[in-house]
Amino acid sequence: MTIKNCPPRRVLRVQSSYVAGTPSIDKAFADGIAKLNQFLPHVYFQSGAPDEFVPVATTEENLVSGNLDAAFTGLSYSRLQNSFYELYTSIPFGVEANAYLSYLFEQGGVETINKEAEKDGLYLFPMCCLPPETGGWYQMEIKSPEDFKQIKMRIYGLGRNILQKLGAETVFLPQNQLIPALESGQINAVEFSTIEIDDYTNLPEKLNYWYAPSWNQLSTVLYFVMNLEKWKSLSPSEQRLLQFLLKENMYSTYINSNHKQIEVVEKHKDKLRTFPDSVLAALKKAWEEWLDEPSNESTKKEYQKIRNYAAQYKAYDSLMKRGVTD
Repeated sequence: MTIKNCPPRRVLRVQSSYVAGTPSIDKAFADGIAKLNQFLPHVYFQSGAPDEFVPVATTEENLVSGNLDAAFTGLSYSRLQNSFYELYTSIPFGVEANAYLSYLFEQGGVETINKEAEKDGLYLFPMCCLPPETGGWYQMEIKSPEDFKQIKMRIYGLGRNILQKLGAETVFLPQNQLIPALESGQINAVEFSTIEIDDYTNLPEKLNYWYAPSWNQLSTVLYFVMNLEKWKSLSPSEQRLLQFLLKENMYSTYINSNHKQIEVVEKHKDKLRTFPDSVLAALKKAWEEWLDEPSNESTKKEYQKIRNYAAQYKAYDSLMKRGVTD
């Protein structure tokens, strides 16, 4: 077959949930899509910015319906919130990235989450991994658990359930709506991403304090999410190549992002605070109470499996590093 007689490439639309230029995240998206378009000769992924094809807050709804073919996003990064999905994108009081990724790829995590996703007509595969995110940005200092009762916070993932138990109001907002929401008074606190990404999003210009440690998102995995029928329309070789390229792209992003954070920490160290022990204890207690609710049984079981694996993963490292490294 000559090149001119090759069938035209099928176009699939893929939308990012994140603003162009966002450190680490935008590179993961741009590089990942470029690799797919370079090595998948019969498919072309047309990339779109947030809201270009569909509103970000309706991403998963449009993926399920087939109105959008694919997206680069966090799981449950829309109005459709599923705690089991969210466990696979970030974990409160969670695990470090190496153990998290090892569980996903070596212990069947990707297969487990796709058994759930198949029920919703979706296919999921990791595309980006981020280092620890901040403990959030606030207008006021957080000196006791009672202070959360004055907080109206944009927060992503399972952590929203924890803050609600402590009396905070929580809301999901995509990145491109954070500053307008702060300026309008809709929210007075934000938990979004790493310090480098928070800086790019201009949170330090709007909020007075940011906190450590990273109780909500010690590591974060963002996904290539695809309409299940569109995924099945790819040949087995195309599916395997897509998985290989996205996995390689994810590791490349991760190893090039962690070291950049400390420079931005120095830039905003005057605003940095540490959560008091009483606050961390209250957050952890609220998390354990939420896990113990009967409706969260499957999420709790999977959380315990991930935690147990992470402990096993770290055991040898801890033994060999004792007294040798800082």
